[in-house]
Amino acid sequence: MLQSIHKTAEMGCEGILSVLDYTKDAGLKNVLSRQLQEYREFERDAERLLSERGERAEDVGKMAKFSARAMSAGKLLRGCTASRIAEMTIEGNHRGISKTLTQLNDCQGGEQATVEFATRFLSTQQENVRQLQPYL
Repeated sequence: MLQSIHKTAEMGCEGILSVLDYTKDAGLKNVLSRQLQEYREFERDAERLLSERGERAEDVGKMAKFSARAMSAGKLLRGCTASRIAEMTIEGNHRGISKTLTQLNDCQGGEQATVEFATRFLSTQQENVRQLQPYL
């Protein structure tokens, strides 16, 4: 589960970075910047927790990162409005929420600290969606 959180947080960073420079709305840019920082913290915390367990965090492949950036650029060709950027970011959060819920459901009876960390990650992703909704 920690590997999954690490990768999901890493892709969250990639997703935000792929739209941040296109964001002209100051409020949205501020929301995205805060969310980027949160994802970076989850990524680092997952790395630390994995290290404490004698494991090394696995990074998302370069091809997946490139693909995510290319898809974002392609979607933004249709318009770089705050609404479009918020919609794209919400879609990314929903993918992360689904992945995290699946991991939590598969990890019944798992280590309590890991389950609590995953639950906090899930809550953060859900809050991210809530923060972005006013920009739709």
